[in-house]
Amino acid sequence: MPQFDPTWFVSQIFWLAIVLGVLYWLMSKHAIPRVQAALEARAERIQGDLDRAAKLQQDAASLAESHAATISKARDEAREALRVAQADTQAALDSRQASLAEEIAKQTSEAEKRISAAKDEAMSNVRDIAIDAAQAIAERLTHSNVDSSKTTAAVDSAINQRTH
Repeated sequence: MPQFDPTWFVSQIFWLAIVLGVLYWLMSKHAIPRVQAALEARAERIQGDLDRAAKLQQDAASLAESHAATISKARDEAREALRVAQADTQAALDSRQASLAEEIAKQTSEAEKRISAAKDEAMSNVRDIAIDAAQAIAERLTHSNVDSSKTTAAVDSAINQRTH
């Protein structure tokens, strides 16, 4: 094998040095700058994505706070509206109840007046019937005419004793 022959070592080392030098020069001028540029672009893109993600996260947190505040405000407004509606309903109910109580009191008063009038009329009719009955009984028992003024006085006296 010619590469292991010691006579060729010097020329092989010479050409090895030249090839390695050319490869080093080509790599340092063309390949390494491209790789370095690609790595820097990738790092910048990753950093930009991280920055954008952080900004989006902050925006999302801000929106979540805003949303929570809006929901809290809406709940407070709903509670207040419910309280107002309950108060209005209670006021209307109290007003209606007072109106009904007043109407019932009026109807009760009118009914008591009608009952009193009916009672007075009934008592008047009872008095007249009692006077007629007492006079008829007295005439049958005595077989004579009884004075109607005496019968009326006797019935009125009996009624007054019963009512007092």
